[in-house]
Amino acid sequence: MTRPSTITNEQILKAAREVFLAKGIQATTAEVAERAGVAEGSIFKRFPTKQELFLRAMEPTLQDPEFLRKLPQRVGKGDLRRHLFEFGKEMLAFLRPLLPLMMMSWSNRKCGLPPHLAAPDPPPVRALRRVAAYFEAEMRLKRLRRHDPEILARVFFGSVQNYVFHELLLKAHGEKLLPEDEYLKGLVQLIWTGAAPTGRRGSA
Repeated sequence: MTRPSTITNEQILKAAREVFLAKGIQATTAEVAERAGVAEGSIFKRFPTKQELFLRAMEPTLQDPEFLRKLPQRVGKGDLRRHLFEFGKEMLAFLRPLLPLMMMSWSNRKCGLPPHLAAPDPPPVRALRRVAAYFEAEMRLKRLRRHDPEILARVFFGSVQNYVFHELLLKAHGEKLLPEDEYLKGLVQLIWTGAAPTGRRGSA
Protein backbone atom coordinates (compact mmCIF):
# COMPACT_ATOMS: atom_id res chain seq x y z
CA MET A 1 0.00 0.00 0.00
CA THR A 2 1.46 3.35 -1.06
CA ARG A 3 1.57 6.45 1.05
CA PRO A 4 -0.84 9.32 0.37
CA SER A 5 0.18 11.99 -2.14
CA THR A 6 1.06 14.32 0.74
CA ILE A 7 4.48 12.67 1.08
CA THR A 8 7.11 15.39 1.02
CA ASN A 9 10.12 15.71 -1.24
CA GLU A 10 12.35 15.31 1.80
CA GLN A 11 10.76 11.96 2.64
CA ILE A 12 11.46 10.76 -0.89
CA LEU A 13 15.02 12.09 -0.74
CA LYS A 14 15.59 10.39 2.61
CA ALA A 15 14.48 7.06 1.12
CA ALA A 16 16.66 7.65 -1.95
CA ARG A 17 19.67 8.47 0.22
CA GLU A 18 19.28 5.23 2.16
CA VAL A 19 18.93 3.17 -1.02
CA PHE A 20 21.85 4.80 -2.84
CA LEU A 21 24.16 4.45 0.15
CA ALA A 22 23.20 0.80 0.57
CA LYS A 23 23.29 -0.29 -3.09
CA GLY A 24 25.34 2.32 -4.95
CA ILE A 25 25.15 2.47 -8.74
CA GLN A 26 22.93 -0.63 -8.92
CA ALA A 27 20.08 1.08 -7.07
CA THR A 28 16.96 1.76 -9.11
CA THR A 29 14.22 4.33 -8.84
CA ALA A 30 11.80 1.43 -8.34
CA GLU A 31 13.70 0.50 -5.16
CA VAL A 32 13.58 4.11 -4.02
CA ALA A 33 9.84 4.19 -4.64
CA GLU A 34 9.37 0.99 -2.65
CA ARG A 35 11.40 2.36 0.26
CA ALA A 36 9.43 5.63 0.18
CA GLY A 37 6.08 3.86 -0.20
CA VAL A 38 5.09 5.69 -3.37
CA ALA A 39 4.57 4.82 -7.03
CA GLU A 40 7.70 5.11 -9.17
CA GLY A 41 5.89 7.53 -11.47
CA SER A 42 5.35 9.97 -8.62
CA ILE A 43 9.12 10.17 -8.11
CA PHE A 44 9.70 11.16 -11.73
CA LYS A 45 7.05 13.87 -11.43
CA ARG A 46 9.26 15.54 -8.83
CA PHE A 47 12.72 14.43 -9.98
CA PRO A 48 12.82 13.96 -13.77
CA THR A 49 15.94 11.75 -13.85
CA LYS A 50 17.72 9.29 -11.60
CA GLN A 51 20.76 11.56 -11.77
CA GLU A 52 18.83 14.54 -10.38
CA LEU A 53 17.30 12.36 -7.67
CA PHE A 54 20.74 11.16 -6.65
CA LEU A 55 22.28 14.62 -6.54
CA ARG A 56 19.42 16.03 -4.48
CA ALA A 57 19.38 13.03 -2.15
CA MET A 58 23.11 12.95 -1.53
CA GLU A 59 23.63 16.68 -1.12
CA PRO A 60 23.62 16.65 2.72
CA THR A 61 26.14 13.80 2.77
CA LEU A 62 28.37 15.48 0.20
CA GLN A 63 28.27 18.82 1.96
CA ASP A 64 29.57 17.78 5.37
CA PRO A 65 30.32 14.07 5.85
CA GLU A 66 30.62 13.01 9.47
CA PHE A 67 34.09 11.50 9.16
CA LEU A 68 35.45 14.90 8.12
CA ARG A 69 33.62 16.75 10.90
CA LYS A 70 35.29 14.46 13.44
CA LEU A 71 38.84 15.10 12.22
CA PRO A 72 39.59 18.05 14.54
CA GLN A 73 38.64 15.87 17.53
CA ARG A 74 41.51 13.52 16.70
CA VAL A 75 44.26 16.13 16.69
CA GLY A 76 46.92 15.46 19.30
CA LYS A 77 45.17 12.39 20.70
CA GLY A 78 46.14 8.74 20.69
CA ASP A 79 48.29 6.97 18.13
CA LEU A 80 48.45 9.02 14.95
CA ARG A 81 49.11 6.05 12.69
CA ARG A 82 46.04 4.32 14.08
CA HIS A 83 44.01 7.47 13.46
CA LEU A 84 45.19 7.60 9.85
CA PHE A 85 44.27 3.95 9.34
CA GLU A 86 40.78 4.50 10.80
CA PHE A 87 40.33 7.70 8.79
CA GLY A 88 41.25 5.77 5.63
CA LYS A 89 38.62 3.11 6.45
CA GLU A 90 35.96 5.79 6.92
CA MET A 91 36.95 7.48 3.69
CA LEU A 92 36.74 4.18 1.78
CA ALA A 93 33.28 3.51 3.19
CA PHE A 94 32.21 7.02 2.18
CA LEU A 95 33.58 6.87 -1.37
CA ARG A 96 32.49 3.35 -2.34
CA PRO A 97 28.81 4.12 -2.95
CA LEU A 98 29.45 7.67 -4.13
CA LEU A 99 32.27 7.38 -6.66
CA PRO A 100 30.44 5.29 -9.29
CA LEU A 101 27.35 7.47 -9.01
CA MET A 102 29.41 10.64 -9.28
CA MET A 103 31.18 9.23 -12.34
CA MET A 104 27.77 8.48 -13.86
CA SER A 105 26.54 11.96 -12.99
CA TRP A 106 29.53 13.66 -14.58
CA SER A 107 29.57 11.53 -17.73
CA ASN A 108 25.86 12.03 -18.41
CA ARG A 109 26.06 15.80 -18.49
CA LYS A 110 26.24 17.29 -21.98
CA CYS A 111 28.49 20.10 -20.87
CA GLY A 112 30.01 21.58 -17.77
CA LEU A 113 30.20 20.28 -14.24
CA PRO A 114 27.35 18.85 -12.16
CA PRO A 115 25.69 21.56 -10.02
CA HIS A 116 27.30 20.45 -6.76
CA LEU A 117 30.76 20.78 -8.36
CA ALA A 118 30.05 23.94 -10.35
CA ALA A 119 29.01 25.91 -7.26
CA PRO A 120 31.61 28.03 -5.44
CA ASP A 121 33.75 26.13 -2.93
CA PRO A 122 32.53 22.65 -3.99
CA PRO A 123 32.53 19.70 -1.53
CA PRO A 124 35.78 18.05 -2.78
CA VAL A 125 37.66 21.33 -2.33
CA ARG A 126 36.29 21.75 1.19
CA ALA A 127 37.16 18.14 2.01
CA LEU A 128 40.74 18.64 0.85
CA ARG A 129 41.00 21.79 2.94
CA ARG A 130 39.73 19.96 6.04
CA VAL A 131 42.21 17.11 5.62
CA ALA A 132 45.06 19.58 5.03
CA ALA A 133 44.06 21.48 8.18
CA TYR A 134 44.14 18.22 10.13
CA PHE A 135 47.67 17.44 8.94
CA GLU A 136 48.75 21.03 9.62
CA ALA A 137 47.46 20.79 13.21
CA GLU A 138 49.37 17.55 13.79
CA MET A 139 52.50 19.14 12.34
CA ARG A 140 52.22 22.07 14.74
CA LEU A 141 52.17 19.55 17.58
CA LYS A 142 55.26 17.91 16.05
CA ARG A 143 53.43 14.63 15.67
CA LEU A 144 54.26 14.79 11.96
CA ARG A 145 57.39 16.02 10.21
CA ARG A 146 56.90 19.46 8.68
CA HIS A 147 55.77 19.30 5.06
CA ASP A 148 53.23 21.01 2.83
CA PRO A 149 49.94 19.86 4.44
CA GLU A 150 47.96 20.24 1.21
CA ILE A 151 50.34 17.93 -0.66
CA LEU A 152 50.09 15.39 2.13
CA ALA A 153 46.29 15.67 2.08
CA ARG A 154 46.25 15.17 -1.70
CA VAL A 155 48.47 12.10 -1.39
CA PHE A 156 46.20 10.54 1.23
CA PHE A 157 42.86 11.53 -0.25
CA GLY A 158 43.95 10.81 -3.81
CA SER A 159 45.36 7.42 -2.96
CA VAL A 160 42.18 6.27 -1.22
CA GLN A 161 40.05 7.52 -4.10
CA ASN A 162 42.31 5.67 -6.55
CA TYR A 163 41.90 2.47 -4.53
CA VAL A 164 38.10 2.73 -4.83
CA PHE A 165 38.36 3.37 -8.58
CA HIS A 166 40.57 0.32 -9.14
CA GLU A 167 38.34 -1.75 -6.87
CA LEU A 168 35.46 -1.03 -9.25
CA LEU A 169 37.62 -1.67 -12.30
CA LEU A 170 39.21 -4.91 -11.14
CA LYS A 171 35.94 -6.36 -9.82
CA ALA A 172 34.41 -5.76 -13.26
CA HIS A 173 37.22 -7.90 -14.72
CA GLY A 174 37.02 -10.54 -12.02
CA GLU A 175 40.47 -9.69 -10.69
CA LYS A 176 41.54 -9.46 -7.05
CA LEU A 177 42.56 -6.21 -5.44
CA LEU A 178 45.08 -5.69 -2.66
CA PRO A 179 43.08 -6.26 0.56
CA GLU A 180 41.75 -3.08 2.12
CA ASP A 181 43.55 -3.37 5.47
CA GLU A 182 46.84 -4.30 3.81
CA TYR A 183 46.57 -1.33 1.47
CA LEU A 184 45.75 1.15 4.25
CA LYS A 185 48.52 -0.11 6.53
CA GLY A 186 50.96 0.22 3.64
CA LEU A 187 49.76 3.73 2.80
CA VAL A 188 50.06 4.90 6.39
CA GLN A 189 53.50 3.33 6.72
CA LEU A 190 54.69 5.01 3.51
CA ILE A 191 53.43 8.39 4.69
CA TRP A 192 54.97 7.82 8.11
CA THR A 193 58.46 6.83 6.91
CA GLY A 194 58.71 8.45 3.47
CA ALA A 195 60.27 6.77 0.47
CA ALA A 196 63.83 8.11 0.61
CA PRO A 197 66.73 5.79 1.47
CA THR A 198 67.77 5.83 5.12
CA GLY A 199 69.73 8.98 5.95
CA ARG A 200 68.85 10.68 2.65
CA ARG A 201 65.62 12.58 3.31
CA GLY A 202 66.75 15.93 1.94
CA SER A 203 64.88 17.79 -0.77
CA ALA A 204 65.15 16.57 -4.34
